[in-house]
Formats: sequence, structure tokens, C-alpha cells
Amino acid sequence: MILLMIVGGVLIKLYAKSEKSKIITVKVIAGVLLALILWNRIAIAVSGKNWLRLIPDTFCGMSSLVLSLAVLIGKKDNNVLHFVFYIAFVGDILTIIYPDFVDQDPSFFYPNTISGLLHHTVGLFLCIVLLITNYFTPNYKKWPCLVIGFLSYITFGAFLMSVFGYGNVFYINEPILPDTPLTVWLLAVIFIAAYILFFVIYEYFKKKIATKKFKHGNNTDANGILEDKSIIIDENHDLNKENDKKINYKN
Repeated sequence: MILLMIVGGVLIKLYAKSEKSKIITVKVIAGVLLALILWNRIAIAVSGKNWLRLIPDTFCGMSSLVLSLAVLIGKKDNNVLHFVFYIAFVGDILTIIYPDFVDQDPSFFYPNTISGLLHHTVGLFLCIVLLITNYFTPNYKKWPCLVIGFLSYITFGAFLMSVFGYGNVFYINEPILPDTPLTVWLLAVIFIAAYILFFVIYEYFKKKIATKKFKHGNNTDANGILEDKSIIIDENHDLNKENDKKINYKN
């Protein structure tokens, strides 16, 4: 899966050059992600014999749904992407590294298992493609979007637990790993620290790259000016030669 993502990313970078082709690419992948998360929720609802399970109750499930809709319906670099991108990206990476749901059935192709692995993989791939195509650009000034998005998740989770009787949503009541303090409240603190660290590193390299481009641009301009001056000098030199010839001819 990882190899396919790398190959796919390289091909998109090489061949998706125009703005139209980039938009079509990200929307097609978002459509695939939407189909996979719907398959996953239907499989969970059918196996659990409870149609309320159609509603995603985990960060990854909800983020796959929101991310796909934000790309399909929303505009480029919309505010929803400035919170769901980070949650989906981190959640999908952690799940691919440690897929805690693969032991729910002996068969790897059990619908709940295979659809879960696929929607996490395609979700991560979509995040990467959004960066490659510049459909989404990280911006620390958009941090309020992350806060609003997180609070929306928690509010919706509390609604599911109080109204529909869900036992644990978004790890509000129970930790992500048994016998650990990793409920959503501690996870939020860790996530915020990682978010800040990411932007410290991101802005550092962004400025370094911009400075290098600026210096390269100045050197190019300077070379261009020198070339223009040399052309002018050569032209003046040729003109002086012609004038000297005319004077000598008259004499």
C-alpha cells in the first residue's frame, strides 16, 4: 500500500500539471475515499445489527467522511481542510502503523477489516496529494479552524452518547489503549504540542526555501542586467566604428 502511494504521488507530481487536472485528481481520490468510508460504516452497521452504527464514532472514521466531503464540495484551501487535514493525517498514519482492528476476524478480507484499512490508506494518500497539488497549504494563522473543528467533534460525540446511547465516542470516556491515560483530553494536549512543533519546523524550512529562491532570483536579475549592459556597449562600439568610417570617407 505504501509503495502504491509513493508511485501514485510521483505520477501525479509528474503528469498533473494544469490546475484543472489537479482539481480532477483530488476530487476523484476524495470520491473514492467517500465510497470506502460509506462501505466501512455499512459493514459495521450490518455486522453489529445496528443501523445507528452508520454514524462514525471515531476520529479516523469521522475525519475520512469530513475530509472527502470538504474536497468534493468545498473550494480549494477551504477552512474545513485546516482542521480535518491534520486529524486525518495523524490518525491515518498511526492506524496504518498500528491497526488495532485487524484481529476482529480471522479473515483479512472481512468487510469491516479490509474497508477500514482501505479508507485509512486512501485518506492518507489524499492528504499527501492535497499537498503535492497545492490544493491545501498549511497556515498557522488558521489555528482557530482546528479549535472549532475539535470542539465540534467533541460536541457531536457527547450528543451521540447522550441521545443515542453510544458507549464511547472519540475516546471521551475510555482511552485509545487499555490501561493508559490516553483519553481525548490527554490526546488533545499531545496533538497541540505536535501541531506547534510541526509549524515551527514548517515555517523554518519555508523561510529557508524562500530566501534561497530570492537570492537565486537576484543573481539571475543581476546577470541579466550585466548582459544588457554588455549588449549596449557592443552596440555603441559598433556605432562608433561606423561613424569613424564615414568621417574618413569624407576626408
